[in-house]
Amino acid sequence: MAIFVDQMFGSLGESTSLADLDKGTTAVVGAYVPKYDGTLIGVVIEIASVAATSLVEGVRVELNCTIWKPNLIMFGGQGSGLRTAPGVQLKGTYWTVDQPVKTNQSISGQYIHASGTPVTSYIRVWGIFQV
Repeated sequence: MAIFVDQMFGSLGESTSLADLDKGTTAVVGAYVPKYDGTLIGVVIEIASVAATSLVEGVRVELNCTIWKPNLIMFGGQGSGLRTAPGVQLKGTYWTVDQPVKTNQSISGQYIHASGTPVTSYIRVWGIFQV
């Protein structure tokens, strides 16, 4: 068995209603397709501020796959609030997951800034896989 990490999704958006995430490291909305059959054992939600004027608060990420039970899993993350000074502002939240993945079953991802008025944020969703 092997464990590896892959960026499943990302977004530079500031949506206050559910919006689709970009697949992988691209700027194109789409589903993530697992590289191997195996198990998704963890998810890391990274929330970053990208400007000195960033405002990033609560974020929810939803992942959906037809072979999961339940099909829809929600993950939360917390931004760093109002960024008023230069420097790295990145928060990561780890979630334990135990769901099967298959190369012929895509995973869709959506996000929402569930609190505040978001300004210049970046969200990354990392999958931790066991194959």
